[in-house]
Amino acid sequence: MAWQGVEIEIEVPCAEGQTHPVRLRFTGWGEFEVAYNPCEELLGPVFARMAACTHYLHEAFPEAFHDDTDLKRRLVEAFGAAGAPAVPALIQALGDSNSAVRAVAAWALGDLGDPRAVPALIQALGDSDRDVRRASAEALGKLGDPQAVPPLIQALGDYRDDVRRAAAEALGKLGDPQAVPPLIQALGDSDWYVRRAAAEALVKIGTPAVPALIQALRDRSENVRFAAAEALGKLGDPQAVPALIQALGDSDWYVRRAAAEALVKIGTPAVPALIRALGDSDSDVRAVAAWALVKIGTPAVPALIKALGDWWSENVRRAAAEALGDLGDPQAVPPLIQALGDDWDAVRFAAAWALGKLGDPQAVPSVGG
Repeated sequence: MAWQGVEIEIEVPCAEGQTHPVRLRFTGWGEFEVAYNPCEELLGPVFARMAACTHYLHEAFPEAFHDDTDLKRRLVEAFGAAGAPAVPALIQALGDSNSAVRAVAAWALGDLGDPRAVPALIQALGDSDRDVRRASAEALGKLGDPQAVPPLIQALGDYRDDVRRAAAEALGKLGDPQAVPPLIQALGDSDWYVRRAAAEALVKIGTPAVPALIQALRDRSENVRFAAAEALGKLGDPQAVPALIQALGDSDWYVRRAAAEALVKIGTPAVPALIRALGDSDSDVRAVAAWALVKIGTPAVPALIKALGDWWSENVRRAAAEALGDLGDPQAVPPLIQALGDDWDAVRFAAAWALGKLGDPQAVPSVGG
């Protein structure tokens, strides 16, 4: 059965300055026929042809339609509700003279998810209006067609930040690894929301993005390094651990914090490297490594106990004792008691502090003695 179109009710002028409703059936963009006119019922088909409403519909309405944004929006909504048969008409609407209409048509095509719309939406990425470009990028993300990847990558260079953000989000949904390099570059965008969208897109792409994100930890832009560290934490890939440990010494504190949080999310695989970082010459690295180990929690306890016996570095022993005190695990009591005999005052003090925090009675004679 052929598509019958969609019906829209409008008010039209008639005799003596009065108006009345008429139902129009649209089968295409601006293509209509009269579905119901009450004047035909009242006057009959012959006399109705002479009525003012009929003259308006055939002579003035096409021009009025051109300028009626509200009616066009209603029509786009009706086409969207009609589903797949209306896709050609919505594609036509992408060429409308009104930019607001073009934008809602793009959104409607994205919601319908019909691949026939992809070429027209790709073309609309070059529209003169920012809202149309943004709506087209969002729609292409929903459609998920790989042929949209190159033009969406190009849209990452749009001069409007909301368009760049929409392009980044769409590339994340498409999940194509060829988008990784430009998304890495977008981590340094001037707009925070674009940077966030690019980072989230890289997380959605997943494992193929990890090597590039690791490399981005050495970028000269602190925004890129920060976003890369956050993304690597969300991905949780252990191969990022060495680079994240190195980032604990970054010149920017929020990059260091992001690297530490990423290592916490990676969890157990990061523990050995974090233990080694407790002996770093940089006090900031030692501090964030200890913080990360405490955040990792129970899985870090055995390694921290072992670190109490690291006679190569008093920094490691002291930091391990403090971390064990923060973790509050009773299995740390015996090795902490033993650490009270350490050669270094700082280590002994840290062990005593940790035992006090643990509050285990078996430690009382050792601390008191």
